[in-house]
Amino acid sequence: MAVSTLAEIKTSAADWLNRSDLTTQIDDFATLTLKEMQRKLNVTSQTSVINHTVSASEATAKKFYMPDGAISIVSITDSKGNLLRSMPYAEYENYTDISGDGSVYAVTGGEIYIGPPPAENDVFTIQFKDGDSTFLTAYRGGSVVAFPEVLLMGILMNAYIYLKDDNRVPFFRDKFYQGIEDYNRKSTGDLGMGRITDDSIAAYGGPLA
Repeated sequence: MAVSTLAEIKTSAADWLNRSDLTTQIDDFATLTLKEMQRKLNVTSQTSVINHTVSASEATAKKFYMPDGAISIVSITDSKGNLLRSMPYAEYENYTDISGDGSVYAVTGGEIYIGPPPAENDVFTIQFKDGDSTFLTAYRGGSVVAFPEVLLMGILMNAYIYLKDDNRVPFFRDKFYQGIEDYNRKSTGDLGMGRITDDSIAAYGGPLA
């Protein structure tokens, strides 16, 4: 049986379970699995990019909210294409520069703090990990599912938890999370693991090109 669309995967799950009476529950299992995949996966197809223009109130507050649905921030660049350096908020609190172009940022409580503080109408390009899991079921703009075998294993994991079949839960749980780990390792995109910096090379050695 083909397992490329969400409907096909749900049908396959029912076949694996040999339970035609769990149609409604399988929908729930699929939703739970997709949300968990979105949280655990770390691949470039999960990321979105927006341009954010700082408003007057945001300039006064010296902060602005993360994009709607964002799980985490991957990178921020200014209007000149300069990449801002991420730092912990505790370190940002001790940041002393108060003028000039933004060069660092920190995230806490769903809000982004730029240092030095931005002015009204400053524009930043924000790349972020998107909490919307629909990309998994509309892969590359189509109707096929990304990572279908992982989704199937996750649905079965949740189904056997629901059925209290403790003997089978560990098998499908291991398959599900191992599949996620495999895709994370294969991902060649940049999700915050940027180019080695000159400071790092000076400190630890490494290629100069």
